[in-house]
Amino acid sequence: MQKTNDYVRNFVTIFFIQKTIIFTVTLVIIIGAFLFALLYPPIYAATCSVILKGSISLKNPESIEKIPSDISKMRETDIYSEIEIIKANVVAEKTVEELVQKGLVFDVMDSEESRRAAVSKVMGSLEPTINPRTDTINIQTTWNDPEEARLVLETLVRKYFDYRSEIFKPKEAEAFFAEQLKNFSDELERKENELMVLTKISKTPDSAMKIKNNMMNADDMEKQLLNLKQQYFDQKYKVALMEKDIRSNEGSYFSYIGDPKINDMSGMVMEIIKQRNIAARTFHPQSQKIQNYNKQIADAIGSFKSEMRNYIESQKAELNNIEYKMDYLENRIKQIREESMTLYEASTQGKMLTRQIAVLEDSYTTFTKRLEEAKISNNYKTNNLFTVSLLTKPEAKNSPIFPNKQKVIFLGIIGGIICGVAAGFTMEFFNHTFKTPEDVENNTDMVYIFSIPE
Repeated sequence: MQKTNDYVRNFVTIFFIQKTIIFTVTLVIIIGAFLFALLYPPIYAATCSVILKGSISLKNPESIEKIPSDISKMRETDIYSEIEIIKANVVAEKTVEELVQKGLVFDVMDSEESRRAAVSKVMGSLEPTINPRTDTINIQTTWNDPEEARLVLETLVRKYFDYRSEIFKPKEAEAFFAEQLKNFSDELERKENELMVLTKISKTPDSAMKIKNNMMNADDMEKQLLNLKQQYFDQKYKVALMEKDIRSNEGSYFSYIGDPKINDMSGMVMEIIKQRNIAARTFHPQSQKIQNYNKQIADAIGSFKSEMRNYIESQKAELNNIEYKMDYLENRIKQIREESMTLYEASTQGKMLTRQIAVLEDSYTTFTKRLEEAKISNNYKTNNLFTVSLLTKPEAKNSPIFPNKQKVIFLGIIGGIICGVAAGFTMEFFNHTFKTPEDVENNTDMVYIFSIPE
């Protein structure tokens, strides 16, 4: 048997055998890449950048006396706050409104749905990013026309500046903070009242401690209930056994009870019976002596049974008392668990209200400071904490940012070749027929003589 190692020959053979599959897959992918690059609607981008600049910061009246005044430093939170203002829905709405009024970019908005769709499109095309290690923000809008992309971005930046000036204008800021402060105060009072009502309902200021005590009491009661159940079954068995014995007129005369009075009466009956049995050895059963003994025995047993019935009734009363205690403990355990569940719900709601109150108190404190700052800024005619200026004006490139035709076509050609060859070799891998003389010798151990060409 001889094996071949001519891999180049095998590769060429497989390539020619599966050339149809290889060329078909390659051609389909390449044609698809060409069609995508040529027919997909191009997307253009317009970009600009704004810079954030610090200004004189007056936090309190004492800072006015400082010379020189502190210059506020830009913080990362300030930059991200500006990005949120840029992405604000009101900015996009004002942008669409101006473009519609000027008859640019958008058609006439004849319904609220079309207006909302236009606002969503503007917000979806907007992409503000921070330049690393700088105080600048790049703003980009993407559109299917470069001039329209520039117009949208230019209008949006202008509306952003207008909206920002409205937010940070001292007079309006003072009124805004005052209104927010009142809202937080009202909400804080409402939450505190809710917490007070919840405390009154739960009848305890510390629900967690009450729940802990309830669980300890419930555990103790469950242990008592378990002991009572054992006593109940023992007592029930004892009563049933006594009733059975008193009906049978046989047995040990309840010597197992352990009650002194019952034991004395039982001993007396047994002693009379013993004396009668001794006398029966001498006297005839019908004799007067034996008859007297039988009468004494009958009277003693009657009295004994009467006393025994009274004793059984007392044991039944004790059994009922045990059952009553069991019912009481079961109901009490159920009430404690229900109360604990109510307290847990109240505790959870109380914790939620406490967290909300803490957040509201923090917000109330923050807005109190902001109101004082706004008053100081208004009284002393100070500038904003920082200002924003346009660094580069909105511009749009004539070449689309997507799709990149050269890259798409190049990747399509490379991907087509790879996928075509992979498809061909995959088909060959699952084809188990003999293709070369070596396959015959390697797989059948038979000698190859000749072949008949197709």
